[in-house]
Amino acid sequence: MNQWILTDVDQDIWVESFELDASKVSGQVPGGWKIVKRQLHGGLREGVDVIEVDNGALSFTIVPSRGMGLYKGSYHGLQVGWEAPLRGPVNPMYVNPVTNGGLGWIKGFDEWVVRCGLISNGPPCTDIVPDNNGNPAEVSLYLHGNIANIPAHYVSVSIEQTANGTPLLVVEGKVEEGMLFFPQLELTTRIETPLEGNWVRVLDRVRNTKQVPGEACLLYHCNYGAPFLSDGAKFVAPSREVAPRDARACEGIDTYDTYPAPTAGFVEQCYWHDMATDAQGRTLAMLRNAQADKAVVVRWNRDELPAFAQWKNPVGEREGYVTGLEPGTNFPNAKTFERAQGRIPTLQPDEVMQAELVFEVHDTAAGVAAVEAEVAALLAGRAPVVHQQPIAKWSPM
Repeated sequence: MNQWILTDVDQDIWVESFELDASKVSGQVPGGWKIVKRQLHGGLREGVDVIEVDNGALSFTIVPSRGMGLYKGSYHGLQVGWEAPLRGPVNPMYVNPVTNGGLGWIKGFDEWVVRCGLISNGPPCTDIVPDNNGNPAEVSLYLHGNIANIPAHYVSVSIEQTANGTPLLVVEGKVEEGMLFFPQLELTTRIETPLEGNWVRVLDRVRNTKQVPGEACLLYHCNYGAPFLSDGAKFVAPSREVAPRDARACEGIDTYDTYPAPTAGFVEQCYWHDMATDAQGRTLAMLRNAQADKAVVVRWNRDELPAFAQWKNPVGEREGYVTGLEPGTNFPNAKTFERAQGRIPTLQPDEVMQAELVFEVHDTAAGVAAVEAEVAALLAGRAPVVHQQPIAKWSPM
């Protein structure tokens, strides 16, 4: 394995620019692939570190400055991600989560895949935790937590091979969330893609570095716009049970799996899902276009990420036409509600919580049909139970 360290705070290493391709590894890994690390300048991007990975077919950008999230990608010329009403990726120094009623996180929100967590991953709320004297104290939790706005303290690039000899482009990173008297958690991520492949795999490990038990949670906000999101696009997944989040979502429950064209002023709708799995706990969700010849797929293990949220936000194109496919440890409700339902994991000292996700892109009708067949096999002829109203186990009533 060849490895290059780009950031290591412990060793005082920070590489401003880096470029790696076939010409720089002595012919060991031929092909039109490339990995580039650079720093962005201008506007809200000022000072943001990015790592651009191109496997020869699929390209995407990793943002160490923003919790190792995945920025926009491209596959055979098809954009993967969405167009947010801001010019990013945004330096976290310009994101104040306290503003706009605790919704300030949105100021930096424009990634393809952004993690929500690790202390909380839902909407703003007030939680009760022990203070530094052990007494109950109120703390404010803001939208979707902090991890997406924390720079990585360790980043490396490596070239590896799969068991069958396929070269893998690998980027690894570590991000810490914690401070004195509060939870202390570390995210270690491995992001890998094969040469000429149509997928990228993310393997995350969250460790409780504190010497007492502590809570941790994760939600993967996986966001897609055009060309996969379009008039008549379909959400395809092995849903066993579906329920609207709230009264607004009830209005669209009969068409929860279908998307309209960009609709200026549309008010978001969100649906909670329980997915069928195979014998190993694996499941998936797909967004395909109306013609069923282009699709994006998210795969994960329900044993690791048991909850799934579908976010529909088909607003006008300039407003941020997008949908979110969101596996998580819990639903993105207020943390107090999710804790009461037993869905917030507690980690013992040095215990690790793991999540593995694979993101695929398909640009042929045959590829889309194959995924639809997978979904049908997981459902085994069963129709989902679709609730017309929010249900108590998933939504505060």
